[in-house]
Amino acid sequence: MKSLILFYSRTGTTMNVANALGAALSADIKEIKCPRYQGGWFAYLRAGYDSVKGRLPPIDVPDLSIEGYDLVIIGAPIWTSYPALPLRSFLAQKPRLSGRVAVFFTFGGHSPAEKAVKMVESLLSVPLEATLALPHDQVVSGQYEAAIDTFIAKLSAVNG
Repeated sequence: MKSLILFYSRTGTTMNVANALGAALSADIKEIKCPRYQGGWFAYLRAGYDSVKGRLPPIDVPDLSIEGYDLVIIGAPIWTSYPALPLRSFLAQKPRLSGRVAVFFTFGGHSPAEKAVKMVESLLSVPLEATLALPHDQVVSGQYEAAIDTFIAKLSAVNG
């Protein structure tokens, strides 16, 4: 099965999860970039403000053909209860995700994943096969291997 991990990460937390998933699945890994939110404290505040206002930023998406993958796993942090704006910008472009799709999120204690998952589902043209939500502290401490294994097992069960 040919798999792609496509993610956005402002601080590297979500990137750590993307890399772990990519290694476990032998998947290609591609990053959505958004220069608007790179940097320190001011970029953090701008990201939060834009998220509350729903302002979608310009993004840099790697050249790829998503149609060539059997499984696409999309990942991002959660900002103000919703997927990070760069991921929302990507999904607003209505990418052709014809294969299986799953999603993972990283989040702080104040932003559980339910609203973010529902938003991604509403923006996609295909159903999500599995979801994974990891608290920031769990990722930073490296205590997320069991959660990744469970996520992969869900994907394997759907495939098998």
